[in-house]
Amino acid sequence: MPEKRLRTESTYEEKNVSEFVSSCASFTSNVSFVGVGDDAVIGPTVALIGTTTELAALDTKALPIAKATIDRLISQAVPGSIFATAEGEIRLLLGVVPTQSSRHNCPTRPDVITSLAQAALDDPLAKKGLDIVVGSTELLCIATAIARGANKKFSAKVGNDNRGYLSKFTPIRVHFPVSLSQKQRVALAATVDSVQLCQVLVDAPTNLLDTTTFAELAQLYGETLGFDVEILRGEALREKGYGGIYGVGKAAEFPPALAILSYNPNGGITPEKKLAFVGKGIVYDTGGLGIKTPKNLMCGMKRDMGGAAAVFTSFLAAVRMNVTSQVTCLLCLADNAIGPRSQRNDDIVRMKSGLTVEVNNTDAEGRLVLGDGVFHASALLPYTPDVIVDMATLTGAQGVATGKYHAAIYSNSGEYEVRTQEAGRKCGDLVFPVVYCPEFHNKEFSSKVADYKNSVANVSNAQVSCASQFIGNNLASDFGGAWVHVDLAAPATRDEATGFGVALALQLFFADHFAF
Repeated sequence: MPEKRLRTESTYEEKNVSEFVSSCASFTSNVSFVGVGDDAVIGPTVALIGTTTELAALDTKALPIAKATIDRLISQAVPGSIFATAEGEIRLLLGVVPTQSSRHNCPTRPDVITSLAQAALDDPLAKKGLDIVVGSTELLCIATAIARGANKKFSAKVGNDNRGYLSKFTPIRVHFPVSLSQKQRVALAATVDSVQLCQVLVDAPTNLLDTTTFAELAQLYGETLGFDVEILRGEALREKGYGGIYGVGKAAEFPPALAILSYNPNGGITPEKKLAFVGKGIVYDTGGLGIKTPKNLMCGMKRDMGGAAAVFTSFLAAVRMNVTSQVTCLLCLADNAIGPRSQRNDDIVRMKSGLTVEVNNTDAEGRLVLGDGVFHASALLPYTPDVIVDMATLTGAQGVATGKYHAAIYSNSGEYEVRTQEAGRKCGDLVFPVVYCPEFHNKEFSSKVADYKNSVANVSNAQVSCASQFIGNNLASDFGGAWVHVDLAAPATRDEATGFGVALALQLFFADHFAF
């Protein structure tokens, strides 16, 4: 069993936290999937979503709607919006997806599909259930887009605490225009569970999801799904030399932790790939003693663990899909709190890699925890990964550099830079590369008393690349594999969490589970 939480003597508070953790540990999506040949009765509220060509090609024999009605609605509908009508006892909603897409966008237009699904769910007659009939066969992209807008999300409004802090939600069935294999069905279910769980974790406040409860959740899933979990916590991190993680989190009420989740393919087969996922899990970021100012900059910093949530839920999906790769997931968990034991500017930290870092900005903490994480991934696993992927809400500069829809990627591998960008365009978790040129960027961290400082000297010199390279400097010197850093600071949230990163990881490494 997981180690008991050392939180509080308050029975009331423990009850609330326990209900939240339990709901996350047993989380299932409200989205399910139907393929051609499945015995499924459609209605009474149906949304048809696709391009005009896809909608015109739908097999109306399987629908309780006349083709003439669909053709009429197609001619009347405005792309990107929902058009509603009635067909006998059927409430019919139709959404046309535009075909326009630039070369840096996903041609399937999941951004529009998410908006159309949300608009359909807002229809008063959809509250008891909604059938969404899609024209596209891009399984992963469609599943992610609809799950993202399916409204099964974190909520602490009155009454929702009795549902484990989940909002009221509508059951959704997605009908694909093709038959689905069992492998595809498992992958689709794993995807929507993970995308929505990622959303819940990112939107949850730190008084429910702290370093201890996050680690406990990993242990609970390890028991359920059968993977190994090791937790290094608090003073154990200090004694083992994880100065980056320990220094950031040592002042908090609940100690920092490194959660190491390990999966091996079933049946003792030789792994197809050897992978490591590393996530920044800053459960709250005050900025430390270099406190965030003005004070409104601190609001929303519960979401600074978006990278850890993304790699954790991606890992869960991979385990459920029974992938043939060996995968380790490292969650670098810390609360960048203020207290008598807070790390100070001018402190010198020794990282697990052996490098020393002069802290000149306690609010540049994510790179410190990830530095320890990527060193562990590159040097201390029972195997050497072919690819290490870290995900993080690392820099505010990311949104300036690549915008709120495209995460920034930074890689030591030209091949994986291209692969990751192509995977993003395929699945809808869009990414774009920033400059990779360590010889220009490392000088920004020059220190007279340590190997590096942790923050740049010149904020106008490619901040996203510089921050990324700080992490990369901690890779083991003999690591010969590929490393991809994903800065998802902006796309991880809009008004609420998006679940960004799950589809990207699944498309990049496990796309065969969705293929025909």
